Amino acid sequence: MAGAVAGCLRKTVMSRVPDPIPPEINGHGADDQPHFAYLPLLDSGHPDADGDVIGVGVLVPDGRTDLVAAVDVALAESFELRLPGAHLRLRRRTTSGTPLEPEWWFRRSRRWATVTPMVLDRFSGRENEEAEVGRACRRVGLPEPTVLTTGRDPLVRGGAFLGRGDLARQEKAPRPFMHVLLEFPAPVSGPVLLGAQRYLGMGLCVPLPARERFSAL
Repeated sequence: MAGAVAGCLRKTVMSRVPDPIPPEINGHGADDQPHFAYLPLLDSGHPDADGDVIGVGVLVPDGRTDLVAAVDVALAESFELRLPGAHLRLRRRTTSGTPLEPEWWFRRSRRWATVTPMVLDRFSGRENEEAEVGRACRRVGLPEPTVLTTGRDPLVRGGAFLGRGDLARQEKAPRPFMHVLLEFPAPVSGPVLLGAQRYLGMGLCVPLPARERFSAL
């Protein structure tokens, strides 16, 4: 569900932006520069989290106020997401203190955990997965994690249990994907997005308190 929502959100935004669509919006030709990230927002990272997709978000590259204006026009007051077997009507709203609030994902923390699985940038072999996660952190300007845990199931309450078919982008030669829990040497600011499909909502991390007991139960 999370991957399908991210892909559908991208199509919706592109369908409402006049041609020519900027490469930062559709991702084509923007491989070497930041572009839009289409995010499914899960109810996650707190004791009562149930993992439901409760909203969506669009992350715009820093300094691109023109693109912020384009998104404002594209999504306006309400918009629709047409998913296989579902037709969702969403409306913009202002919230406080919940995963629907942007600041929920922008907080500073040393500890972060994925709520959608991270797709590795390349095939590394099971024995090199941790090195690949560290490489993905450095790629987005984060320090090397001092503590790293990987798992096939979520490592934080509310994380998504996803199979390969649930990822935002299907590949002919699928790359490995996993949940990760990271601890950095010093607090970092969010949002934290990691991996090959980070612009489609995969590898989205939630900040966690220093003494959080990591559990998906």
